[in-house]
Amino acid sequence: MSKQHIKLAIGAVIVVAAIGYLMFSGSTGNTAFFMTVPELQAQTQDMRGAALRIAGKVTEDPIQWDVQKLSLAFTMGEGEARIPVRYKGVKPDMFQAGADVIVEGKIGPDGVLVANNLMTSCPSKYEEEKKRKPAKEKA
Repeated sequence: MSKQHIKLAIGAVIVVAAIGYLMFSGSTGNTAFFMTVPELQAQTQDMRGAALRIAGKVTEDPIQWDVQKLSLAFTMGEGEARIPVRYKGVKPDMFQAGADVIVEGKIGPDGVLVANNLMTSCPSKYEEEKKRKPAKEKA
């Protein structure tokens, strides 16, 4: 093998190693478990400290919003399952009781989900059409 081939092989190994490192380091830090509120409630002890992404609805319980501190405290749930949430940041425009939300964060030692990201989702236009159209009655 000539010196040029050796340099080319070493360069290729370095490039492949760098790409592999970037892929590995980028994927390990950004992984989060995606769960519903009942799934989280069943595994709360196991999930403490883990990065989580939880889907649910804002319950009818009181929503505490402090405009000065940009602090939001509410309860999200699904069925009988409930989990308290604390979020520090701008409240999404569509945020209200009954809204579908996705919360990213970690369970604190007190069992409260400390969110670093809060997203609301709009209802599907198909769901809205179903609500507007009455079901056809059988004759």
